[in-house]
Amino acid sequence: METFTNRNGLKIAYKFSIKNPEDKRIYIVLQFVFFDMDFLIYSFFSQSLEVNTFRFDFPGNGKSDGEFTYAGHISEAGDIDDVVKFLVSRGYIVEGIIGHSKSATVSIIYSALYGEVKIIIAICPKFHKGLIPDYMAQHDAIINSNGEIVRYAFGCTREMAQEILKIDMKYYCQRARGNIYILHGYEDEVVAYSDSLEFVKELGRRCKGHFALNCDHMLTGALDDVVTIISQIIRDS
Repeated sequence: METFTNRNGLKIAYKFSIKNPEDKRIYIVLQFVFFDMDFLIYSFFSQSLEVNTFRFDFPGNGKSDGEFTYAGHISEAGDIDDVVKFLVSRGYIVEGIIGHSKSATVSIIYSALYGEVKIIIAICPKFHKGLIPDYMAQHDAIINSNGEIVRYAFGCTREMAQEILKIDMKYYCQRARGNIYILHGYEDEVVAYSDSLEFVKELGRRCKGHFALNCDHMLTGALDDVVTIISQIIRDS
């Protein structure tokens, strides 16, 4: 297992998928919050796309050091920045970032805070606006004797929830840099398709494409279509 050390001293596990060793252009493929870089979707992207790709596990996920958090959007934007700097130090030119679900949201935050990558492809991003997602608040919540929610679904603690509530995606969309593309499934049961419309609205001219998919949050039955769209974006760029 190959690792590099991020700004917080954590070892970050990673993998290269090099299609053309002489081409130093590369795309970063980001994981969904509950999975690792080897999950089917992300390995499929790396195998199917004709460009060089780089995958890694965020801290607390997969084989990387650290503690898992459902929140941590800002710190994970910093992790992406560490990855970009690591790749640049290895002689690569980072042309784009491909994010899915939480990491799609984080990639847009990254573009606002750092803005060093020209193409952001965000698949099923969540437009946070001071609300806990329904799928978290309505399932498996643990409530104390005072009627307060202590822990939400999927291991999200009250502290994590409070951090999520502070995320203002409108703020980050208005400061995002680069060319941003949104892909989202009509049948998404985790993040509503309407969230993508919020991104298109708030990104304005920064959004260079909005693609509606006939699939759920995990892109069931649509992976080939997604690869085709991403490949076209890459060629056009």
